[in-house]
Amino acid sequence: MDRKLDEFFEKLYSLYFKDLYKYVYRLTYEKNMAEEIVQDAFVAAYRKIEMLSRHENPAGWLYLTARNITKAYMREYMRIKALLPLENQDAGAIDEENEDMFLSNYLNREEAKIMIKFYVEKKSLAEIAEEYGISLSACKMRLKRARDKLRANYEKDKNNF
Repeated sequence: MDRKLDEFFEKLYSLYFKDLYKYVYRLTYEKNMAEEIVQDAFVAAYRKIEMLSRHENPAGWLYLTARNITKAYMREYMRIKALLPLENQDAGAIDEENEDMFLSNYLNREEAKIMIKFYVEKKSLAEIAEEYGISLSACKMRLKRARDKLRANYEKDKNNF
């Protein structure tokens, strides 16, 4: 990428990161999710930086992209929340053993751990990736595969009853 585009991206990031984070946080009320969404929005901006540098309203594009990513995250979050009935119960009534038992019916131990860290412990993908000593993209992929496997196995189980 050339120097002008790098400078444009840096300027975009420095001007809009904080406000974009506040905007997304108001949509999600979830700190870790808001951080992930803003990061994804800036990754999308970086990938399309040439087009964005010529765009008549780069800030508007960035906010619209963040809103669309937020909608996608929220849809996925609600799907997972529906699949994890333990999350919908009173937190005092849930213990780790029950969560582990529920998830172990559908996932292996490592898959269950990553789901619990993200959805129950509310850790960010960056924190989980650091714990596992893997890249952020590898962490995202592991979480996606675990969600997909949980959904498929849970639906198969549900249809058998």
